[in-house]
Amino acid sequence: MRLVKNKRRVLTWSLSMWCVYLAGLFELVPYIVPYLDDWIPRWLSILFLVASPVARLIHQPDLKENDNGR
Repeated sequence: MRLVKNKRRVLTWSLSMWCVYLAGLFELVPYIVPYLDDWIPRWLSILFLVASPVARLIHQPDLKENDNGR
């Protein structure tokens, strides 16, 4: 196992992390704006969390550490 050198780039650009961010957002929004509690489906955050491992498998060439991908 090798750790990524540019953690900030991975945390901001990887698709799997965006799925986790959106799941957290859809869980927090009803607490911030109570009117949206009935408008946002409860299964939506679970859907994004289930999509996270799938998004990890998608090839993302913009996240390479250098030109040759090592």
